[in-house]
Amino acid sequence: MKPIIEKTKEIDKIKIYLSLFKLQKSYLLLISDQENRGIGNVTLGSPPTIEGMKASSVTHLLFGVQRKLLSKIIVEKTTSYLNAPVLLLLFLKSVENESEIAKALILFLNEALNEISNSTDK
Repeated sequence: MKPIIEKTKEIDKIKIYLSLFKLQKSYLLLISDQENRGIGNVTLGSPPTIEGMKASSVTHLLFGVQRKLLSKIIVEKTTSYLNAPVLLLLFLKSVENESEIAKALILFLNEALNEISNSTDK
C-alpha cells in the first residue's frame, strides 16, 4: 500500500513522521515520533451524517500511552476535511507533554492535508 501523503517535520527537536493511506471509502493516518512507527493511541473518526455537524470520534488507548485529547483533535479535523472515516494511529514515545507539541502538530497536519489536490479522489 502506497501513502497518498508522506511527510516529516522537526517540531521542538522531535522528528514527526506523518503518513496518510487511502483505503476503500476511508483513510488510515499514522503519526509518530519514531521512524518505525508504533500503535499507541488508536482513534476512529467518522464524518457527520448531518451537514454542519461536528465529526465524531472514538478513542482506544493501547500500551498505556496517554494522548486522548490530541488524538481526538487530529482525527476529527482529518475526518471533517476528508469527509470520510479515518483511523488514526498516534504514537508519540518521546513527547512527555502533548500541550507543548499540539499546536505545531496541528499546523503540520493542516499543511499535509492542504497538499491533497482536488484531483485526488476523496
